[in-house]
Amino acid sequence: MTTTHTHMDSILTEETSSRHMETVRSRIEEKIRDYAVYNFTPPQSSSINIFFDLAQEFDDIAHLHALSVLILHVFFQYKAELYLKDDANDLVRVTPPVAGGITEAPEPRSDAWSDGGRYYLPVRGRRTLLLANAQQVVTNENVIGLLVVYVEEELESHSLLFLEKFANRLGFCLHNKLLAERNSRHVLFLRKLAHDIGHNVITPNMRLKLQLNQLGGQIHSLGELSAQPADEAAMQDIRILQKRTAGQLKDITDNFQNGALFLESLLRQSHFDLGHYVLRRARLDIAATVVVPQFNYYRLRFEELGLIQENSHPSCPPLPCMVHADLGLISQVMANFLSNASKYSTPAADGSYEVRCAVEVLPDAFEDGVDGVKVSVFSSGPNIPPGEVSLLFEDNYRASNSTGQHGTGHGLFFVREIIGEHSGKTGYEPLPGGNSFYFILPRIE
Repeated sequence: MTTTHTHMDSILTEETSSRHMETVRSRIEEKIRDYAVYNFTPPQSSSINIFFDLAQEFDDIAHLHALSVLILHVFFQYKAELYLKDDANDLVRVTPPVAGGITEAPEPRSDAWSDGGRYYLPVRGRRTLLLANAQQVVTNENVIGLLVVYVEEELESHSLLFLEKFANRLGFCLHNKLLAERNSRHVLFLRKLAHDIGHNVITPNMRLKLQLNQLGGQIHSLGELSAQPADEAAMQDIRILQKRTAGQLKDITDNFQNGALFLESLLRQSHFDLGHYVLRRARLDIAATVVVPQFNYYRLRFEELGLIQENSHPSCPPLPCMVHADLGLISQVMANFLSNASKYSTPAADGSYEVRCAVEVLPDAFEDGVDGVKVSVFSSGPNIPPGEVSLLFEDNYRASNSTGQHGTGHGLFFVREIIGEHSGKTGYEPLPGGNSFYFILPRIE
């Protein structure tokens, strides 16, 4: 049976290979006939050959953008601009503007057209590669961009044919490089995402095991009490255990809801499609929807460690502090600050421990007079040495005050990445008695 299958596989392989050879031979012969019809001039043929050679040589896609317009200028004195679709499928100019040129990219079409003095040539990608990229909308016969060529007089049909073929070859080379860059970006993002999930979800959930064990112990104690005579002392013990069990259930529920929020914001399809975090923005009162809930989530841990007083609350302005932000991702930023405070707070000079957080409005914190909303978390302890400050938000860096504490050095890097996506700012301030970490987001009315 095995020998028969091997023989059949060999026959099928030979037949498939033969079909491939015939297909390729047929295309070669078609291209020979096509080029005979094209009848490109020596400069036209040389320009395409040199373009292909250099397109393979340059690794940076920006060099390929420049090559696409400089080839036309060096060989034919044409001025040109290249526009490519971005992740939102909008055309964006990727080469320097031509003086007196168009100010806004027109909608791409599947055919070349002219408006007098300019020729608009669609740049097409390979359909199979387009379909492999779910985010790229396949429209207008696979158009991924537009080559705008400026001429002083109307082109004859032969010159226009050359430009169309040049734009097609440009599209082929561009699309291969674009996909190579996106694949590289996706691989790096997936590695970072795995780190983020481990740091923001899996590690915090280790506390859930302790909470479940405590809940199991209290349920067992309730069972033992229920088997005893129902005297007043037993009933009092049952009431105490019921209160503790209700508290444990609330902690577990809060843990679950926080973890679900974090996972939903980390595992969105849009992140995987584009290879970076895609914000799902909403109008938020950051104090009420982020700072207070996350502080309350960490409250029990702070109280157990003696880091806050029983009546401690975040210091917030009386009016809402509105920002345009992603609730899940900003909540993780806040959680990283609070988690670090719980781990790294040490006694101040007077021997006291303290964690506090605050929200405040900073006038003109951003350009054009835009106010900012600053969220800060203070924890007691010696100030971080000045030589380490510039490294605090780098990936895998752990300051000298983290010795003896479990950590990955990834939390503040995640903070910087997410706040950067929000066009915000991050920072550190040494204060009397401790250290303050903060982020600032643009305030909206």
